[in-house]
Amino acid sequence: MEERPVNSVVINIDGTIQGVKSTLTEDLFTGTRRRASHVEPVNSVLRWLFHQIRSRVSDDSRLAAFTRTWPCHWQARIFDGPVLGPFVTREQAIHVEIAYLQHQMMENKL
Repeated sequence: MEERPVNSVVINIDGTIQGVKSTLTEDLFTGTRRRASHVEPVNSVLRWLFHQIRSRVSDDSRLAAFTRTWPCHWQARIFDGPVLGPFVTREQAIHVEIAYLQHQMMENKL
């Protein structure tokens, strides 16, 4: 299993806190959360199917867990930003996604 980047949070001058979802941020955040990206299959048919399934089931369902195991190439689609990838595994895409988002937060670009 690949190691994920160390999680960090940014406390902005206005008092807002930004961070990538983790056990650390779960304890800190009490306000509004917004998604910054999706890790999804590169193949357009699989990507469509992935989003159809994931929009209809909870994140902790068996079906959602199944979609995370698909043997395909993955990409990290950053909202209002680049598409990173393709990556051979979902874990690689997640690793790069987190590193990218944390860098953007540190540069105050998110």
